[in-house]
Amino acid sequence: MMIGGNLPIGTKDAILAVAVLTILVVTVVFKQSVGEFVTEEIAVCVAFLGGTLKRDKRLR
Repeated sequence: MMIGGNLPIGTKDAILAVAVLTILVVTVVFKQSVGEFVTEEIAVCVAFLGGTLKRDKRLR
């Protein structure tokens, strides 16, 4: 029995998951509010998506 099977999870996805779990742990340990947690998660996801965008060839 294979755990994970054929999931298309790469290195970038694993790094994003680690970042999300780290923020969750920090939120629980330091007792942050839900609003702070959501704001941090949105910031991490936007930064991740921004880093995966392709460069525009016109901007050399």
